[in-house]
Amino acid sequence: MDSHITIRPDAMRQFGGGPDDVFVLVTDLDLAAVTTVEPSGYGRTEVVAVEPGADLRELVRGLPAAANVLVASRNTFVRSADLAELGARRMSVLPCGSTPVTTDQMRYFLGVLERADPHAQVAVADKFLDAVSEADVLRLVDRGQHTECSFDPGDADYVWNQQAGPLEPGEHQIAPAGELSVLPMEITEFDSSRTLAMDGTLALRGEPIVHAGYDADPALAREQARLYERLTALRRHPVVIEVAAGVITGCRAGNPTPEAARVTRTLNELFDEDTRYRTVWELGFGINTEMSVVAANCGMNEVFGGTNGVVHLGLGLTPFTRFALTFLCPDTAVLDGVGATLLGSTSDQPATGSRRRLRRTKDASCGCH
Repeated sequence: MDSHITIRPDAMRQFGGGPDDVFVLVTDLDLAAVTTVEPSGYGRTEVVAVEPGADLRELVRGLPAAANVLVASRNTFVRSADLAELGARRMSVLPCGSTPVTTDQMRYFLGVLERADPHAQVAVADKFLDAVSEADVLRLVDRGQHTECSFDPGDADYVWNQQAGPLEPGEHQIAPAGELSVLPMEITEFDSSRTLAMDGTLALRGEPIVHAGYDADPALAREQARLYERLTALRRHPVVIEVAAGVITGCRAGNPTPEAARVTRTLNELFDEDTRYRTVWELGFGINTEMSVVAANCGMNEVFGGTNGVVHLGLGLTPFTRFALTFLCPDTAVLDGVGATLLGSTSDQPATGSRRRLRRTKDASCGCH
């Protein structure tokens, strides 16, 4: 398999670089050795190779003042605190620091990044979030599993994150982009007593993601891999969770199969070991329709949008919990209170009602880069 990676700055439309701009690739020493940056319309391009444990804040300070920066590093965990001195720079970060990422996967998701249209994504985001602002309630429905969960989006303290659209100076964003999410508070903080107003049942069926914490601990990496392998049966064998006031109160096999039973036991053991995993910390919506899911524990799967958006759930948050889990729910549709489909399947029905103001942020504050 070809291990070479090609970076095409002109294809990355989230930046909008020109002849007076600088494009900077920040990557690992081993990846820099197999990476080529194509000639582009930028005035200058640079490659900055970083070693594990590098001081990212110091690195950012040393970058050109108005650079467009792509971070593709498997050994660098990017946190918002590291970007306090981003200034006028634009930064796009492939979330490679919390899950294993191969060179082939890196190459694939760089292609997804090139195919994605940030202007089309922001139009989808605006349409969805406008509909949410008018809805009294959202219904998360999986007709195949006969599950339904209500969500009241009206709490003014909820934080709605938008990882979609062109970057402005001083902004940073995950790459590939294409995710909307709502949390009970800023995602860099964690308090399991703060919950989303969710009640009902939800079906988990899809590729799981198990994020590990900040430190490259070999023992933790082995445990991460074991947990992921125990959850992979969710690709074909759904599990149903029961949720009351945003807290998981029950977990059962969606189908009477040994595989679904094993996943159910794994989740119940996790919930019993650390009750903080019972809180549905993030309700997410992938809107990147230019990709397929990679069958691996890969954080970049989180933006998967199928053909009309895909729901995902987040449990836990590193470093507060040992792992942060993301579950894709590709069979779940999002409906408003009058039955109009907002995401998950096509519908021409308009949402109706008065609009509330959502607390929205565009910066990539997630601790899982």
